[in-house]
Amino acid sequence: MPLPAEEKFRCDLLSWGRIIKDSQKLSRIIRDSGYCPEIVVAIGRGGYVPARILCDCLLVHDLASIKVEHWGTAVMNEKAFVKYPLCAEIRGMKVLLVDDVTDTGDTLRVSLQHLEALQPREIRTAVLIHKTCSTVIPHYYLRKIIKWRWVIFPWHTREDLTELIKKLKAGGICDEEHLRRSMKEKYRIDLPIQTLREISSMIG
Repeated sequence: MPLPAEEKFRCDLLSWGRIIKDSQKLSRIIRDSGYCPEIVVAIGRGGYVPARILCDCLLVHDLASIKVEHWGTAVMNEKAFVKYPLCAEIRGMKVLLVDDVTDTGDTLRVSLQHLEALQPREIRTAVLIHKTCSTVIPHYYLRKIIKWRWVIFPWHTREDLTELIKKLKAGGICDEEHLRRSMKEKYRIDLPIQTLREISSMIG
């Protein structure tokens, strides 16, 4: 999903260590609920890492995935669609559908519709972070965001930081110190100078 068009918004930059701990905590919530999935389905790309950790913690050996993308010229007009459908057989099985975060809820909704057509016995959904603006409420989540902000997971850190820096440069902010200061003021990201230089060199 593209970054918001707003000039200023808060970002939460998450670490790998936190993701591992949060995924482990989420697995305990699922286990304590009594749900025992026979297969875990990750929504690509954000759900890949938490889904694999959940498989390990829940002792689920079967892991499959689907890929959902958005298209459109503006954020409000985007539609989610399944780019790469599920290849695994889930008929009559108990499924755990996993993503990293609910934002609009479109990705989870479309994913559920896709899997339900394959006639599983039951589907439950799990995410690390649930934003209350989502139109879909997952069965399991670890953290809830009420006041909207952009969450940057470690598996798309460079992608998001690149887009943010591009936005600043397009607005005429080009020198390193000004960029670092603007990242902190506009997005609450304290970016190391070396990381800024590496990303800037790729942007050109």
